[in-house]
Amino acid sequence: MTPSRQSADEVYNGAPATFRRGAGQASGIEPTVSEHDTKRIVRQWNREIEEETRRLANRAKDEGPWKLVVWTGLWFLWLGVLLGLVSLIRPLH
Repeated sequence: MTPSRQSADEVYNGAPATFRRGAGQASGIEPTVSEHDTKRIVRQWNREIEEETRRLANRAKDEGPWKLVVWTGLWFLWLGVLLGLVSLIRPLH
């Protein structure tokens, strides 16, 4: 089970946003979300985006020069395999 992102003093996983009828709505088909709920949702999204940004920045910072070393090694490995295949195919001609 995934741990909850909500902190102890926040109630994000509570009841869904309450829908109220506007003064001009006769049919009641189009619900309106209260302004408070909209602001709460936007603040929650902003927190999640900031958390994701910090997490990605920390991960990128931890990579350091090893990413370049690994890609260089893979490139040389690929070059060696390619040259090996050419050397095996060349005597057949």
